[in-house]
Amino acid sequence: MDFGLQVMLILAILLIFSVISFKKKLLDFEGVLVANIVGILIFWRGNIEYFFLAVLFFAVAEAGTTIAQEKKYKKHETRTTGNIFGNAGPAVAALLFGFPTGFFAGLAVALADTFSSEIGLLSKRKPLLITTLEKVPHGTDGGVTPLGMYASLAGAAIIAAPHFFLFNNVFLFFAIMLSGFFGCIVDSFFGAVFEREKKMNNTEVNLLGTAAGVLLCFALTAI
Repeated sequence: MDFGLQVMLILAILLIFSVISFKKKLLDFEGVLVANIVGILIFWRGNIEYFFLAVLFFAVAEAGTTIAQEKKYKKHETRTTGNIFGNAGPAVAALLFGFPTGFFAGLAVALADTFSSEIGLLSKRKPLLITTLEKVPHGTDGGVTPLGMYASLAGAAIIAAPHFFLFNNVFLFFAIMLSGFFGCIVDSFFGAVFEREKKMNNTEVNLLGTAAGVLLCFALTAI
């Protein structure tokens, strides 16, 4: 596709995304602006396939959140710039610094964590605190369930799959999926140790989890 047509298509998608996100209160106004900047950066440093991966991530994450919260009769919270930086910051940084596989890994962590948190709410079993394995109420920071863990693997695989279709590399498929799952575990650990004790907020915990996934992917690909 001609570059000019790509730009026009991306701008049109961002416009539609902005209107829907603001009207449906998926993002606040600042979040919409930052998300647009992030989308443009992804296209600039990657290509249109990377941009569509980010669109896929947002669409699937929102679908998972909406379905899970509707079943729990819980109102969908409006996301902010903090959510964007925590979930997408390390992924975009990896792309900007010339590590495109890390971009996939970062988004894999973010989707794995979203699925683990939201779909895990549907588990009939009480979550176990990841640090002590004691039973805790649903929604507790650092609480994990088998359903949530399976969901996190599925979320990571959803992001790893497009990488496989683009580059046909089985090792990198599993590296991205493993990195996504690992980052989700790290997120849960810091959630139990720091966020639960009000020593860190959700953005900081998400940032550490996503960064851990990107770093693991870097280590695996360095092998």
